[in-house]
Amino acid sequence: MKQLGLKAFTDTYLTSFGLIIFFVFFVCVLFWVYRKGSKSHYGAMEQMPLMDEEFSNARSK
Repeated sequence: MKQLGLKAFTDTYLTSFGLIIFFVFFVCVLFWVYRKGSKSHYGAMEQMPLMDEEFSNARSK
């Protein structure tokens, strides 16, 4: 079954192109996550669930 499906797929350059695109996207996401100054942003995001007063006001309305 696998060989039958791969026999019809002859555009190997598209596979290589797709691999390169997804690898570049992955590297860009890594650079975005570990960029300079992002630590303070992620520090604020990790504290959001613990900020109870903002969420308790929203629940009481």
